[in-house]
Amino acid sequence: MAKVTPHHGTGAIYGCPLAGNSYCESLYASVRRLGMDVREACWSGRWLLARLRAGDTLHMHWPSFLYYDPGSRLKSAIGLLRFVTLCLLLRQRGVRIVWTAHNLYPHDGGKNLWMHRFSRWFIVRIADRIFVHGATAAEILRAEFGVDPAAMRVIPHGNWIGAFPNTITRSQARQRLGVSESTHVFLFIGLCKPYKGLDALIEVMAQLAPGATLVIAGKFPSAVYQERLMALAKRVGTDRVMVLPGFVDNADLQVFLNAADTVALPYRDILTSGAAMLALSFGRPVVAPRLGALVDVITEGCGVLYDSRDPAGLPNALRIARTTRFSEARILATAEAYTWEDAAVALAEAHAGRALDATVGGVASSAQP
Repeated sequence: MAKVTPHHGTGAIYGCPLAGNSYCESLYASVRRLGMDVREACWSGRWLLARLRAGDTLHMHWPSFLYYDPGSRLKSAIGLLRFVTLCLLLRQRGVRIVWTAHNLYPHDGGKNLWMHRFSRWFIVRIADRIFVHGATAAEILRAEFGVDPAAMRVIPHGNWIGAFPNTITRSQARQRLGVSESTHVFLFIGLCKPYKGLDALIEVMAQLAPGATLVIAGKFPSAVYQERLMALAKRVGTDRVMVLPGFVDNADLQVFLNAADTVALPYRDILTSGAAMLALSFGRPVVAPRLGALVDVITEGCGVLYDSRDPAGLPNALRIARTTRFSEARILATAEAYTWEDAAVALAEAHAGRALDATVGGVASSAQP
């Protein structure tokens, strides 16, 4: 493990959000191990203006959650005005603003909504530092928003090797799911939303040769979408597709991932995928479109990338994955290179406004990912 001596900023790093998902919790735990003062931000004007001062850093992840109300254009517009005003007031006070660009645009509404286009234009110009996962994703952001390269930093999306229980065997996992030992199990796991292309994934299963089963496990925010997918799965055949709706507890991730041969992530649009890193952290190959940071993460030996514009892309990728012997050790070795510590050092650098001194194995390093 790297020994890092940070040049502490005079204030605290305020995570927005700090907790509630594995990414933020893993990142900020690593930041705290550097000796940094990390606190949770409350998105309230009175709260922020009473607490944040020069030397503090506000670290945002999904800005649209701070202003957008999908049920009301008026509330969204008011929320956006409030968002812009608070950011300007905080910057005027000397508060640093850092944004991690997990997506190009919010998946709800996307580029079609003027407020999302404006908020992205605004934040890339007001932020002191913009973090992005992967060189390909960085190029996409530069092309879309005209981001100043000096303000951008490529950081790793840390791995989750050893972060979740992983004691169940393949046979035990398959018994829990009622899946045969001989079938090839394709798995999708995570929040189930339309942009993730699950309808196409289910339909493709009907094109594959017998002996393959798709398991879809995750929470459905939309009951209508859940009913549609379950009806589609029923038409394809319950022996070919299993839809298991509901939040998957961290303790149960191992059941699904250890039962799987391949994790399928047929996104229609994506910049960064935590699900892909989760799959690699369990040594599972990934089938995904050649989009965003997936290009940098799903390297040779870690899965199959396909052209999302090609109708035959997904079924062919699934067939290739099914007949390819992947090395679990190689996949885990790839995942191990993506550390939360490197991402934490980058955030601490942004907070301090300068580089950190890091010693890795006795050799001076700037902790560049």
